Amino acid sequence: MRSARYPGTGGVLLIIKVLLIATGLFLTNHNFLLRLDYFLDFNLYFPLVIFLGIWIAALIAIFYIAFTPRTSERVTWSVLICLAVLLGETYYLVTEDRLTVEALDAMWSPGLITIDIVAFYGKYFLKALASTAPLLIGLLIPLQTARMLRWRGLAVIPMVPYLLLSGLIYHVGASGGLETRGMPSQFLIPGVLSVFAVSNSPSFEKLEVEIPLSESPGLKHVILIVDESVSGDFIDLNVPRGTTPFLVSQAGSVANFGLAVSASNCSNASNAILRLGANPDTLGAGDDGILSNPSIWKYAKKADFETSFIEAQYISEGHLNFMNRTELGLIDNILTYSRDSDKSQRDARLVGQISNILSRSTSQFVYVNKYGAHFPYQNSYPESETVFQPAMQSYETTEDRERLVNSYKNAIRWSVDRFFEKLLDQIDLSNSVLIYTSDHGQNLLDDGKPTTHCRRSQETLFEAVVPLLVWTGNEQIAQKFGLAALQNHNSASHFEIFPTILQLFGYDPDIVKQRYHQNLFEIIDEPLGFTSGPVMGRFGKQPAWHSREGLDRLDR
Repeated sequence: MRSARYPGTGGVLLIIKVLLIATGLFLTNHNFLLRLDYFLDFNLYFPLVIFLGIWIAALIAIFYIAFTPRTSERVTWSVLICLAVLLGETYYLVTEDRLTVEALDAMWSPGLITIDIVAFYGKYFLKALASTAPLLIGLLIPLQTARMLRWRGLAVIPMVPYLLLSGLIYHVGASGGLETRGMPSQFLIPGVLSVFAVSNSPSFEKLEVEIPLSESPGLKHVILIVDESVSGDFIDLNVPRGTTPFLVSQAGSVANFGLAVSASNCSNASNAILRLGANPDTLGAGDDGILSNPSIWKYAKKADFETSFIEAQYISEGHLNFMNRTELGLIDNILTYSRDSDKSQRDARLVGQISNILSRSTSQFVYVNKYGAHFPYQNSYPESETVFQPAMQSYETTEDRERLVNSYKNAIRWSVDRFFEKLLDQIDLSNSVLIYTSDHGQNLLDDGKPTTHCRRSQETLFEAVVPLLVWTGNEQIAQKFGLAALQNHNSASHFEIFPTILQLFGYDPDIVKQRYHQNLFEIIDEPLGFTSGPVMGRFGKQPAWHSREGLDRLDR
């Protein structure tokens, strides 16, 4: 097919082509004017020059891609750019924020993108597709172009804004601040993806255990169960909703710390802090990054505990909440499920696995990642357990909060209440401690936004409120936990759990406190909030901290 000539038909095509490109650029770029006003209001002329310079380079690159006479070059760049923009625009429509390296870190999990999740956010994808389509069509329309564009040396033009933005992203720490807001998404998103690809595994030299063992409580087993997406205010011990009647019946035998706060509103960061410990004062700061900390497995080993890790979501090679092969190699027993196993039955199957491990003669430390109430919530329980109705159906997107909340309540009832009803009937905790929490809470359209958690902006306390329950049959330790739960009701956080487990292993609590943080047995005078953003020290950037104020008055 020959390119059209203008004037005449070619002139009309040229106008259509330019209008489509302009429309696509307008629809898929956000906050340009806001950033312009910001630079002018604060007299930031040097950043303004950089900002406008990158935009000029991007527009020149877009013009070159649109009018290059080499079809293969035009098609390749157009498709690559528009696929990246489609991803970024979908993310923006869901979160009202730009895609960043840290956001990719939080979202990246093999198997996360399923048909159910695509359906859950399907309408946002379709909106993003509608915004991206004019740009793609406009770029691909063929026209005969000026002879000067045939010079092959011009092929480097699209690389200029891409490299400039990639460098900027790396320089500002994976866009941890506002420095990339308003930049041209056509080259920003490919830059974000590139920086993520080359820096996906921050490397730290792992430290060895240096804290001495002191007087051990003499426990046989220590179990940490970390649930998925369970909000503390959906546990009836904290807020009566009819979701956990069995746990209510256990009120006299469990130490309930009330509404606790997760370390982060993202799964990967919270799980990493629970496994690796953290000093809140230096969290994410360069050499003090948590990835250099000795893992909980090393502490358990030194204290003569056999270690077991049960993952109900499934373990992928090289990436699981910042876990790598080296850390996996420290664990004595690893149990997981196949990617295709029935999600609604995974937590039920955990009961037998935990019971078998605790029946062994050797002391055990068991870390359990439950499947929990991960969205779409209807996957977390069998259809026969749809107690709260009306509820969501499979492959469905909804803005009906009643149905969404009912599905969530069904998931809590099945994967939390029924789980503990079976587990506590099968295991002996006479000389063991079981600690239960969740990785983060959930936003259930509480602010009208569909993002359930892990936001870098407009985050809410609902994303971080989690349960914190402790069971033990050891009378002396039960008294200590009971008193601690009274003293620290609605004041605890994930940051106290790791030091508490180290004390249960027998490590010196004073040195543990100096290295990490105080434990649950101490009075928490200054309750911590939660974080969003980087916790692993990538590019030396620290996370943002958010207040827990209003936790005791939480209502929805």
